[in-house]
Amino acid sequence: MSGPAERSTDAHPDLSAETPADRPAELPADLPAELVTAIGRLATTTRLLVASDFDGVLAPLVLDPSESRALPGTLEALEALAALPDTHAAVVSGRDLDTLTSLTGLADSAVTRIGTHGAQSSRGTAADLTPEQQQTLEQVTRELEEVSQGRPPGGWVETKPSAVVLHTRRMTDRAAADELEAAALEVTTRHTGLHVLHGKQVVEVGVVRADKGTALVALRDEVGAQSVAYFGDDVTDEDAFRALGDDDVTVKVGEGETAARFRVDGPEQAAAALIRLARLRASR
Repeated sequence: MSGPAERSTDAHPDLSAETPADRPAELPADLPAELVTAIGRLATTTRLLVASDFDGVLAPLVLDPSESRALPGTLEALEALAALPDTHAAVVSGRDLDTLTSLTGLADSAVTRIGTHGAQSSRGTAADLTPEQQQTLEQVTRELEEVSQGRPPGGWVETKPSAVVLHTRRMTDRAAADELEAAALEVTTRHTGLHVLHGKQVVEVGVVRADKGTALVALRDEVGAQSVAYFGDDVTDEDAFRALGDDDVTVKVGEGETAARFRVDGPEQAAAALIRLARLRASR
């Protein structure tokens, strides 16, 4: 796998400098007014947690997941937030923890990494699988590999410590991709004790119950945060949106139905919002 994208050598960049628009000139200035207001209020919270999904939010989606790279300033903003008093930051992802750490380059950072939709965390070691769970995971993996064979190219199976994922993002024939995802979902009906997540061009099958909402609430309670900001783009992020409170700032990135309070068009706007929050928090 390729290494993490190069980032600033300054671990905690100065985000207090303001441009006339109160954001970097290269980032879009058309954040929704109501989101700007909410960010301003959130920045004054006594104890704050700021968290974000990785793919599709910090990093634009790409065909090859190993080539995902965070937009400039996003990881730096999270690190700057984590360095502030009474402020915590996290990246919450479906990626396994080792891959997420490699892609973000946050191994030695105060930013918490939560992988495999909450089944793994840099704050603690995930529980070992039981023999029954391990056997089920191996069997489901074999069956997903079998249903992928003999179909149009582009689908592939990824293994994680407690889950297996069928990806169809590389498939150019979307009808064939839909059929492959349906076949993967049919595989899951043959087994008990599975936890299935059907996201954007992925079917993830876990043998340990985990979701981003449960993981985020647990982290919020652990650090004692009074308010939370969370940015997400996938259907798996809806668990986090629903789990947070009405006064938290939840931001859907892109199209689709959502339980989030706010919406932005894409990762560039999410980056602008995140950097804006880091600057305001630093200057409070």
